[in-house]
Amino acid sequence: MIAITRGQCEVEFDGRFELCHLPKALTLAQQSELAVGDRLRLIRRPSGELVVSQVLPRWSRLSRPDPLLVHRERVLAANLDLAIVVTALRKPALATGLLDRFLVALAHGGVPAAVVVNKYDLAEADERADPELARLAPYRALAIPFLFTSVKTGRGIPDLLALLAGKTVVFVGHSGVGKSSLLGALAPELDVRVGEVSTLNSRGRHTTTRARIYRLPGDTRIIDTPGIREFGLWQLSRAELAGYFEEFGPLSQSCRFNDCSHSHEPNCAVRDAAENGTLDRGRYETYLRIFESLDAER
Repeated sequence: MIAITRGQCEVEFDGRFELCHLPKALTLAQQSELAVGDRLRLIRRPSGELVVSQVLPRWSRLSRPDPLLVHRERVLAANLDLAIVVTALRKPALATGLLDRFLVALAHGGVPAAVVVNKYDLAEADERADPELARLAPYRALAIPFLFTSVKTGRGIPDLLALLAGKTVVFVGHSGVGKSSLLGALAPELDVRVGEVSTLNSRGRHTTTRARIYRLPGDTRIIDTPGIREFGLWQLSRAELAGYFEEFGPLSQSCRFNDCSHSHEPNCAVRDAAENGTLDRGRYETYLRIFESLDAER
């Protein structure tokens, strides 16, 4: 399925694109029961119209609590081979807390992730003195792909295209970081709508209003999603959280308690490392904020 609107969806079927109707029960719950990237079983009515009869099991998903009904899951995309978490070096300001939340949500949903830092042309002339580049050092050390890109200069675009080749990929990130611009640079023929960053508050304007799959040559499929400024985590327990911060693993073996939460216990090697600078303090503080919020999000 490549796009969804109220009561119907667009599907790729037998090599062509067709509109398909949703049964009433699925329409009422479509934000949790149906997502771009889902595989469907269809039936054709005597009138000739296609109708969804079943949503097939998913092997991966990106989801969050519904902003209006927090006890209901909202699935943003399904059946993904890779997620590209796009952030901007500047304009809008680098939001590492949101980046961390995306990485946790993707790992929890079984989706491999990569980080793309866009708008690299805004880096300071002396890159060694750029504070935003320094803040990204912990992410460059993670065991996931990491790329700098610039739509303006073309930097990183060929490497990004190679990373996506043959995969179904979702682009996620803060509003205004340049997801749609990157998609346009990867495949100019798609004519993806692009917005500007507001000069009043340096926040991105939402360009993409609904998730949609764009097909590139080489059987590459990209799901462009609306920009998100806040991202809750769906059905994640406190006990699971530390496992999604990979740099905690080796340190936690030296914690006093085997079930250390790395939040308050004495002789916690993770907390000690954050305090003495051998573990990035920003990532640790994000961990603590997420840890404290999880009870409210479940």
